[in-house]
Amino acid sequence: MSTIPVIFVGHGGYPDGVRDAVEMILGEQPQVATVSLAPDGSTEQIAEQVAAAIGGAGNAALVLADLMGGSPANAVGLLALRNPDLHLVAGLNLPMVLEVLTSTASTAAELAAVAEGAGRDGVVDVAARLRAAASGTSQPSQSGT
Repeated sequence: MSTIPVIFVGHGGYPDGVRDAVEMILGEQPQVATVSLAPDGSTEQIAEQVAAAIGGAGNAALVLADLMGGSPANAVGLLALRNPDLHLVAGLNLPMVLEVLTSTASTAAELAAVAEGAGRDGVVDVAARLRAAASGTSQPSQSGT
């Protein structure tokens, strides 16, 4: 498993909820930090908390944000422009996090690629697959089309 810092950022309690679920499955994850945007919070606060979590400018880390274009992701995006070793992937979900945290990737850039692929592959129309299996027809694509 990687020792590269991984930070979950997002709105409200979502980042902490994802961490709780991950630790229920994998156990304690000391390399994981969470940063949440409170209703009265600011992007400046998010940026400061993420910078503190990675230990300063120039340190490698992977940030997984809940929503592309959301305030938390935008705040981290500005940090990533100044730090080429800070990687940001939006679409934070449990399959993504489990793959990242069990990966043997050795760089933040490699972890970002793992996150992107696992996040995309983790979205499955389960009902369509079950119906196809029950009817004996071929499996639909992952998007259900």
